[in-house]
Amino acid sequence: MSRVTKIASVKADPEKVLSYIADVKNHPAFISALKSVDNLQGDPKHIGESWDFTFSMGGVEVKGKAETADYVEGKHYSFKTTTGIVSTFSYSVEAENGGTRLTMDVDYEIPHNVVAKLLDSAVVERLNDQEGDRAVENLQAILGV
Repeated sequence: MSRVTKIASVKADPEKVLSYIADVKNHPAFISALKSVDNLQGDPKHIGESWDFTFSMGGVEVKGKAETADYVEGKHYSFKTTTGIVSTFSYSVEAENGGTRLTMDVDYEIPHNVVAKLLDSAVVERLNDQEGDRAVENLQAILGV
């Protein structure tokens, strides 16, 4: 398993930050490699709610299914992808200096078709780490630095 962990300060309060992140329809706005979120049937804050996604990893488009794993209002949100890419995205928030300290932690397996195209999993890991930087920078721009 590979991992990306990012920590950032956001000026918005923890509830607002986590509520924005838990609405998976917002994910393409801050995760630039995420091309689409489709077929969401219910509230993604409810454990077990699922949706389809299209993600570009190292230039290889991967389609799959994801579902909510955990949601604790104002504290934590996580989801897992179950097909296409096996991963767990976890977001934790806590109050910090009138704003929020956001921790994003992603555990993932690089799909075989991505490694086959790029021939080097270290390249994919570097690209995903850079994508993590962009995701927290985008959240800061959207919700306040």
